[in-house]
Amino acid sequence: MSTRGIGYVAILLLGSLAMSALGEPAVAAESFEKVILNGATIVVDPDEPSYVRFAADELTAYLKESTSGNVATEGSSPARIVVGAKMVGEVDPQALPEAKLGLEGYRLKCVIRDGVAQVFVTGREPRGTKAALAALMKAVRIDGRAAVVPASLDVQGKPAFARRGMHLNGWPLNYPYSFRNWREEDWQRYVDLLSCQGVNLFYLWPFMEIMPVPLSSEDRAYLEESRRLVEYAQKKHGMEVWIMQCTNRVARDRCGVADPRLRPYWRPSQVDLNPGKPEDLRAILESRETMYRILDNVDGVCNIDSDPGFFPGSPMSDYVKVLQECRTLLDRYNLHGKQAKLVHWMLWGWGRAEKIQREGLAEHELAELRAVKQGLSERFWLISGQFPEYLPMCRDEGLISRTIHLPYGAIEGEPAYPQTQVRIDPIRAMFDGPDAQMPELAGIMGNVQTPLLQFPNWFFFTSVMSDFDYRKRSESEVLLDLAECLYPEHKELIADSFSALKASDPGRIESLAGRLEDVLRKGGLKRLGVLGRKLFPDPGIVATSLCLQLRLRAAHQRLMGGTATAATKEECARLLGDYFDAYIAWDLAHGWHKLWGWDTWPLPDLPVATLAENLRKSLHNGEDVDACLDAVARRLSGKHDAAIVQGGCITPLRSALGR
Repeated sequence: MSTRGIGYVAILLLGSLAMSALGEPAVAAESFEKVILNGATIVVDPDEPSYVRFAADELTAYLKESTSGNVATEGSSPARIVVGAKMVGEVDPQALPEAKLGLEGYRLKCVIRDGVAQVFVTGREPRGTKAALAALMKAVRIDGRAAVVPASLDVQGKPAFARRGMHLNGWPLNYPYSFRNWREEDWQRYVDLLSCQGVNLFYLWPFMEIMPVPLSSEDRAYLEESRRLVEYAQKKHGMEVWIMQCTNRVARDRCGVADPRLRPYWRPSQVDLNPGKPEDLRAILESRETMYRILDNVDGVCNIDSDPGFFPGSPMSDYVKVLQECRTLLDRYNLHGKQAKLVHWMLWGWGRAEKIQREGLAEHELAELRAVKQGLSERFWLISGQFPEYLPMCRDEGLISRTIHLPYGAIEGEPAYPQTQVRIDPIRAMFDGPDAQMPELAGIMGNVQTPLLQFPNWFFFTSVMSDFDYRKRSESEVLLDLAECLYPEHKELIADSFSALKASDPGRIESLAGRLEDVLRKGGLKRLGVLGRKLFPDPGIVATSLCLQLRLRAAHQRLMGGTATAATKEECARLLGDYFDAYIAWDLAHGWHKLWGWDTWPLPDLPVATLAENLRKSLHNGEDVDACLDAVARRLSGKHDAAIVQGGCITPLRSALGR
């Protein structure tokens, strides 16, 4: 049953639960193998915060979806899922988590009394109860038509970091691969996904830098939608929400595009102003004030010191002046007043002559940090990214307890060709390193460019943020865990498919692609896991993307292997045609080259020089090369746009072959 209107249920059941606790002793959990949750009653006190009640609603919905409302055994008493410290404390105070686990400490415990299973799901504080509900959802397994948990379940834990964040940054690709064109309900589902993984700091970039003031109706509507999203994350999930801004980039026009979701960036009309000039400073602050007045409910505003936004030669005092004025505006307009955080993101350094250059960067950033510290009287927080020199600076300046570590690019590079990466071991090494384990660090944050493609790394990163011991899981175990959360009925196939994105055997890769395509064709993704149920625009997006990438991987391996030894012109043409066909199909799905042009980053991840050398062994003269490439072009132009075939495939390879 839904926990909406749960107050009535809680009042009715509390007495019977308490009497049960004081009556017959609990049956040893070892006497039972599992607890069946079909038809379970979820008991929540009506005074629990909105995010606890929402999480209980999510648990209810998940159990119904997973079991289709089936009751596993006739005549059995439905289990009771008792949620929250007040309810659990009245029934069985010994089931509360240890106090030393703190604000987000939680416990899951199964107890059998009078033949009735009770599952205690609680923290001592509401945030711990929210964590417990998420942990229970992941602990549920479907056994036939029954939702079950082990009868011996008794787990305590707490998140590894107090603040566990996620930032989205990237480029406007095809829907839904880029977050830039997501709809409001898409954003809500992604926030649900983050919350399920224990993320409690949502870092949103409204892109005020591409919206000129006064705002158009479309731009205002977009910012108002962003405000609703902030409220959704706060009330439904208890998240802290920061928004991002650049120091000095301001839009002069809308680039002829009314919808900000579709508006291009960065363009000449989105300029970096000089805060040392009074008229430029006024323009910067007018833009930021407009955003603050609408997004007045955020918990923090983060200012990046460069890229985007930069002004060579500008003194530190001008940068600090912008921050001071932003602080004043936040105090004036934000609902949290002086409690709203102002965050300084240390990136490439304000005002350097060369923006993206490592030489002298550490010294510059230290001077910048000290200037900010002096100018803001320590009323600020920090994001340290993306170089290892930064965190020790924050520690040495006494600011580490207000510093979020952002190992930029750990989950996914940016900009990077949009394809699923599986690099569990490098992420593990990052968490095993000194930065992530620095004492008193306020938290850690990841970033993604293509959120719906990066589930392996995203899942591992967020799992370790919530459970530090999870970093010890092997790559194969992580992929199987992820697959269970996405498509549990096909978890082995999904895990193997993710793994095959790094495989070298084209036959095995093609076999997996075929099996996965067969599942999709027959509508086989029926029961969805705790993450799969939140995918959009349809639940099959991860599986569909995997199929396209597996076909590309298999064609890549066949091409490199088949041309490594002498091959006929016809074999070369077939292998090249198969690879280019798969490459174009995947690229057209996400739109990378529609954004950048086919002459930018051509043939990503293909060792073109090695391929050209291989082809020269088989194509002995220029006439053979031309004949082979012409045959490939004719074949592909019958299926794809001829300009794409030439610009994205034939021309770069012809150039590599010296033709």
